[in-house]
Amino acid sequence: MINQKQIMVEWDKAGLPDNQFMYNDVMAIYGDLAHNADNELEANKMFILAIRKAAMNDSTTSLAVENIVRKWLFAGLKNAESVGKYEQEAQQRQSKGRYGQPFKQETKMIKPTKDGIQQQNERWAQELGYESVEAMAKGTRDILINLRKTRAERLANKPKTGLTANGNQVLKRF
Repeated sequence: MINQKQIMVEWDKAGLPDNQFMYNDVMAIYGDLAHNADNELEANKMFILAIRKAAMNDSTTSLAVENIVRKWLFAGLKNAESVGKYEQEAQQRQSKGRYGQPFKQETKMIKPTKDGIQQQNERWAQELGYESVEAMAKGTRDILINLRKTRAERLANKPKTGLTANGNQVLKRF
C-alpha cells in the first residue's frame, strides 16, 4: 500500500466507519484494486476516487466503497483516468429520460434588465389598449383608487349576494 495515510484521511473525511473491521475492509478492497490495476499507484488513486464517490453519494459503510470498486473492476477499468472517463460517460447516460428522450431542464433565472422591463411594460400597455406605459400606469392607479373608495360598500354588499369579500361562495347552513 503506497499511501496508506492519504487513504485513511479520505476514509475519515468521508465519514466511513472507524471500527475493528475497518482495517480488514481497507486491505481487502485495496488487494482487489492492486491485483487488477496497472500498478500500485493507480490502485491507490482508484481507491481514493472510490471513497470520494461514496462520500458524494452520502454512503456510510465500507460496503458502498467496495461495491463502487467492484463495479469499476467488472467494467475492466485499470487506472484512474479510465475511471474518470467511465464516470463521465455514466453521467451522460443518466441524463437521458424515458425512451431515450432527454430530461427537460429548467432554464436559469435571468435577472431582468431595465430594457427588458420597459419592453414588457410597453407590450402589456398595448395588449390592454393603452397608448403608452404612462397611460396604463394612470389607468391602473385610477382603478385602484376607485376600488379603495368603494371597498366598504362592496364589503357591506357581499353577505347579501352570498359571496365573501374575495368573491368566494359563502356556505349556507340549513
